[in-house]
Formats: sequence, structure tokens, C-alpha cells
Amino acid sequence: MNTLEIIVLVSFIIIVGYLGEYAFLKFRFPDILVLIFIGFLISFFLKLNVQSIIYNYMPVAATISLIIILFEGGVSLDILTLKNVIKESVLMSIINYFTLFILITLSLTYLLNINTSISMLYGSILAAPSVAIVIPMINRSSLDERIRHLYILDATIMDLLSIVVTVSIIEYYPVSLLTVIPITESLLTNIFAQIFLGLIAGIFWVELLRKIGRVELSYMLTLGYLFLIYALSYFLWKNGMITAIVFGIVLGNNLIFRKLLNLKNYAIDENIFKFNKEVVFFMRTVIFVAIGSIFIIHKFNWEILYYLILNIALIYIVQIFVNLLIFKKVPDRFTNYLIPRGLTQVVLGIFVLVSISTISITFIQNISLIVIITNIITSAILYIKK
Repeated sequence: MNTLEIIVLVSFIIIVGYLGEYAFLKFRFPDILVLIFIGFLISFFLKLNVQSIIYNYMPVAATISLIIILFEGGVSLDILTLKNVIKESVLMSIINYFTLFILITLSLTYLLNINTSISMLYGSILAAPSVAIVIPMINRSSLDERIRHLYILDATIMDLLSIVVTVSIIEYYPVSLLTVIPITESLLTNIFAQIFLGLIAGIFWVELLRKIGRVELSYMLTLGYLFLIYALSYFLWKNGMITAIVFGIVLGNNLIFRKLLNLKNYAIDENIFKFNKEVVFFMRTVIFVAIGSIFIIHKFNWEILYYLILNIALIYIVQIFVNLLIFKKVPDRFTNYLIPRGLTQVVLGIFVLVSISTISITFIQNISLIVIITNIITSAILYIKK
């Protein structure tokens, strides 16, 4: 493709992204499916090299998108509201994630005869919904404030668990009984160390912004700092996503943190958060088009069909079980907000692919199938019952 074709294509993607957003807000029509379908058509008609997209472009683009979206998710979380739902959310997310992780691992290992270590990777990735989909959907919904924060926090915790568990499994791949303790230690260290770094980095940054005053390009400066602390966290613990979201929580709840620490009052320039929403829109649009571009229509294969039915059935069964356990009631249609898999799963699938040479490209394509189908099902249910 030449430069002009790329510019026209980017322009087309942005316009389609906006129209998709408008369609969702106006008619509740699933914009995610539109973007994925557009990506598939672009790849199909332009005969794009899928392997080149996966190995050369997706790792960087998807990682940057996830950092920015997690930061946005952190900014949108209100600590005062969270304190009323945190107990339920933590319990709900831990039971949900680890129950599903274990069931997917055991089912793929013993029913589909997939290698145990690979089954664990499927389980660790697919056991969580994607905040890149869940947060925008919930923020645009009619849910009341308490349930909205409950679902956002639940999805965020599961998403972060998915990231740290998958990174820990990759670090000790292939997994055996001897690696269980090191993986657990790595997991706990990763979580607490990143939370600490995110808190310190956020408090320091707000204080620095206060001292230098309101400056032009303050958002770009903040974005550069966000990437820097992510890079530091990744260098230290092979992961920086928790750091990104905690940094966002500190900035979004700046006044509360400053009051707790007896620091001078300082309100962050709201333009930082407004512009970040624009960036999130662009990155989210591009990445879902990219997910569609790596989708390949397979020849009919019973094993793939069993894989899809098994995983999707387990996702819904565990969600129903958790709802009955925590809320003592059958899930309503809004529970479907916690079903879609998306950006996180694709990023982790690509990370697995580039980190472990013995795993084939089929791995990321199978992950993408679950992403696409869970979004189709969720969107259809929410659209039909709107």
C-alpha cells in the first residue's frame, strides 16, 4: 500500500468508528462488531499478510492501546463509590476468574487432549472479560451508579489477574508441579509491587504538575510519563498494566489522595482527561479493526467447534454460578456486560505467540474466535432486549 492509500484507509476507519459510536448511542447497535467486520473486509480485499500484522504491528499497537484504556479505566473509577462495592467485587472477581481458569484448563486438557501448559495459557487468558470492551459499554449504559462501579471493578480485577497470571505462566513455561510455588510468588510480588509503584508515581506526578503549573501539552507530558512508568514496571516485573490503572486511579481521585496525605489542594486540568477520551476512541477503533483483520475463516473442523462450544458454555455457566453465589439471583441481561473478551485477550495471545516459539499461530486465531463470538452473543442479547 502506498502513503495515499494508507491515509485514505485511516480516514475511513476513523469515520466508521465515529458512525459505529453514534449507532451504539442512538440505537444500541454493537459498534464493536462493525469494526471487526470492517477489519475482516479490509484484510480480505487487500490481501493483507496476517502473520505480518500479528508479529510486526499488533504487539506494539495493542499494548499501547491497552495501557491508555486501562489508564482511562482507572481515571473513571470513583474511590468513594468503590468503597461500597469493593468487598463484593473482589470476592466476585476472584471466584469467577480462578473457577473459570481451572475449568477451562481441565476441560481442554482432558476433553480435547491439549497440552496442559497450553491449556493453562488458554485458561488464564479466556477466564477474564476485556476492560477495553466492558468499561466503554458500561459507561454508555443505563445501569445505576453502584452496579456500574461493581461491574467495572469486577472486570478490571479479572482483567489484571489475567495479565499477571499469563505473564507468570509464560515466565515458567512449560508448567509443572515444581513451578506452582514460584508462579504464585511471582504473581503476588507482581501485584503488590505494581500497586505500590502506581501509587508513588501518581502522587509524585500530581505534585509535579502542581509545582510547574498549568502548561500547554500537559496531556502529552502525562502520556509520556505513563509510558515511562509502564516501561519501568515492565523492566522490573515483566508487566506494567496494574501500574497504569493505579496511576489512573490516583489522577482521577487526586483530591481524595491529597487530602489523605495532607498535601495542598490542586485540581488537575480537566483537558487531560477529555483529550484522553479522544485518544481512547482512536486506539480502540484501530485495534478492533486490527482484530478483524487477523480473523481467518476456517474450514469446518469438529475440534474448533468443540473448543468454541466448551469455552463459551463455561464462561456463561461460571457467570451464572457466581451471580447465584454473590447476589442470590439469576443473572439479568446486564450480566452480559461481563461476558465479552477482547483487546486484553488478543494482546496476551500475541505475547504468548512471540514469547514461546513452539506455540503456533493457531493459538491467537482460536483466541480471536472466542473474542468475536462472545461479542456477537453479548451484542445480540443487549440489542434485542434493549
